[in-house]
Amino acid sequence: MNPGSLILAPLRGVTVRTFREVWARHFSGLDAAVSPFVPLVAGDRVKPGLLADVDPALPQGIPVVPQVIGRDPQLLRVMIAALKNKGHARVDLNAGCPWPMVVRKGRGAGLMAREDDFRRMLEAGCEALPGGFSVKVRLGVDTPDLLLRRMPVINAVPLCEVAIHARTARQMYEGPVDLGRFAEACEACIHPVVYNGDIRAPADLTRLQTRFPRVTRWMIGRGVAADPFLPERLRAGSGAEAPRDLARFRAYLDDLLEANRAVLFGERPVLGRFKELWYYLSQSLTDGPQTLKRIQHSATLDDYRRAVDAWFARAPGWIPERNGMES
Repeated sequence: MNPGSLILAPLRGVTVRTFREVWARHFSGLDAAVSPFVPLVAGDRVKPGLLADVDPALPQGIPVVPQVIGRDPQLLRVMIAALKNKGHARVDLNAGCPWPMVVRKGRGAGLMAREDDFRRMLEAGCEALPGGFSVKVRLGVDTPDLLLRRMPVINAVPLCEVAIHARTARQMYEGPVDLGRFAEACEACIHPVVYNGDIRAPADLTRLQTRFPRVTRWMIGRGVAADPFLPERLRAGSGAEAPRDLARFRAYLDDLLEANRAVLFGERPVLGRFKELWYYLSQSLTDGPQTLKRIQHSATLDDYRRAVDAWFARAPGWIPERNGMES
């Protein structure tokens, strides 16, 4: 079965430009990426440094769609103008971030709870970027019925697509995805829909494609962080498993380390980035929790390297297949 389009989901602190660039040197299978969100800022101009992660002049590895977050329509117009000046023809609005401190401020998933603000942001984005503005949402904040109630607002503007994470903000990333509520939202939405949530194995994608034949675009974030081979495995399908070569995985980790050292100042931020990445990797690797604990206690890059060397020395491998939607 053709997997359709595979899109890298935004994962703050992980799927940044260096990750996308290095991943694309070692792996394949992703058609595009949505960047970790860029916050809207006060003023009538945007400092170039704020857009460094999505700067087309820098190697991106994968075609990237900038994602922005905020709730002021005028600041959205300013940001879109700055991104258009950089050459971007697509911008995505984050209306799905579940972190409580974001939601409380009416941003991310909290924007959906403020119907008038949500409407004004969608209208401003579509006016500023005709044919190129999209939104990423959740099923709701506390309950999974909010998205369906907001569908008249979503359908009233010419969005190019709507990405739906099939959980509420309250769930964060825990508990099962709600495919029943996703089905209702998908049926009610007049725009192209992108599915997001718990695609971690070829069987997951096969199940979703069978249930939602209308959907042809699939967003994967934590799954790629945990298993960089995942897009290739999804394209191979359930019946033709793509090999996960450890030498290739090691080359990717080494390349990613050097790429981060080249753009970050000092060992601490580099260590922080790899501690975050290994939180996800540990979920897919044998001895993953033990290795993660050692990496989390690393005080220097030499400590980190020793922890990784120790993992590769223990005849490592990947944990048995576990479908994300059955975990």
